[in-house]
Amino acid sequence: MNKKKVDLLLINPPFHRRNGSGSIFPLGLGYIIAAAKKEGYTCDVINGYSMIDSYANESLSDFEIKLQNLLETYDPVLVGIGPCITTQLRALQIIARCCLTIYGDDRVYAGGPLASIDGQEWLFFELLRIRYIVKGDGEEAICQMIRCLKNGGSLAQCNYVSRSGYLYRNEVADINKLAFPERPYLMENVFSLRRKHNDSVLSASMVTSRGCKYRCHYCVSGNMNYQKFRKRSNANIVAEMQFLATNYQINDIIFYDDCFFSNPESIYQDVSDFCTALIERNLSLTWQMELRCDAFLRLREIDFVLLKNAGCRQINLGIEKTYVAGLQKLGKNIPLHGLAEHIKFMKDCSGIQAAGTFILGGKNETETEVLEVIEKSTTLNLDFAHYNPLFVYPGTPLYKEYFTNDISERKWVDYLLKDSWPWGEIVYENENLSREMILNLTEKAYERFYADSPYKDNEMVKDRFRLGISI
Repeated sequence: MNKKKVDLLLINPPFHRRNGSGSIFPLGLGYIIAAAKKEGYTCDVINGYSMIDSYANESLSDFEIKLQNLLETYDPVLVGIGPCITTQLRALQIIARCCLTIYGDDRVYAGGPLASIDGQEWLFFELLRIRYIVKGDGEEAICQMIRCLKNGGSLAQCNYVSRSGYLYRNEVADINKLAFPERPYLMENVFSLRRKHNDSVLSASMVTSRGCKYRCHYCVSGNMNYQKFRKRSNANIVAEMQFLATNYQINDIIFYDDCFFSNPESIYQDVSDFCTALIERNLSLTWQMELRCDAFLRLREIDFVLLKNAGCRQINLGIEKTYVAGLQKLGKNIPLHGLAEHIKFMKDCSGIQAAGTFILGGKNETETEVLEVIEKSTTLNLDFAHYNPLFVYPGTPLYKEYFTNDISERKWVDYLLKDSWPWGEIVYENENLSREMILNLTEKAYERFYADSPYKDNEMVKDRFRLGISI
């Protein structure tokens, strides 16, 4: 059999898909592909997202057979696994085993958020037997790795690659210089949304920054000490929006930055500068963004009107808890007073929709407190709400708090490998709330919020996490 020769073969791990979630091709891989192609290298992707969408044992067994057969058809110079995240542990074991068996260990690497967490190197070097990982930004590192191998060298000679006994953290200082990410599956997975009074629209995702200024106790992004926050220029952001509109006929953008306008102190100028740049380009695009509540509460009528005129159709607020003590336990010192009134004010003066996310559970939280969060969420004038249990991830202060008697960076792996639930998550349980109770409360939250909406029979409302078990 003639195998396909390629400089870079990327394996995008599958994940356990929640009802209501999309299957967007990771922009991190898109940036790597774009960087490699800019240097003249050939790339291909095995997209695990399209192969299975559950971590049930039968699905994983099917995935291993399919993956092995696909890998046998390639002859790559370099093989990349990622972006790796904690919930993919079971799939990562399969991918590593197949890649190392077929290609050996001298041209296989892993990258992504999990590889970038300090203290998690052991997972790759010991458990998965992968000799090389890329920590941090991968664009320059991957090009150097391909160049090294094509010149007859070893990855052990590449300074951008971490290995046992040597750790290197990659960071692109000016992310404006990066090529726009490739989107190889965009037209297959593009969201075709039909909104009330609107024709069908085509949406694509974008990110405009890297890192995070904040240190919420449950989030990995802001707790990577070496990763600085970097934001692209407005000109660069608008240019990518223009690129998507021209080349893919995209007319709607979903910004996935943790907080699109990250500095409450300069938010008036930031909103004005971005919206002006967008309006001057005369793009007929709509878009939505994520925003912290403290930044949102500062916005005035003039800001909301300007955002609407620039195409903003929805603001997604990370509310998380509706009482101060609960927020403080999550490391979020943000105001809540007047939030419902300000959301209504925004909708009345601009017509922009509002969505909110909420976290259920946490240290010492009781069922009564969770029910109060749910009930309060229905009074905030939100159009949409998303509810999640409090999940525990390595690399966060919450991880050390939860595994208080054993803070080993390996504890989460032991937990997940023994877990019978096929989703790869660790729920923060306490003496008041088991994870079964929290999952039940999450379902009740969706049912309560959407009881009188057209979405009340949606699969996301009925079975958000697709666990296939009786809770």
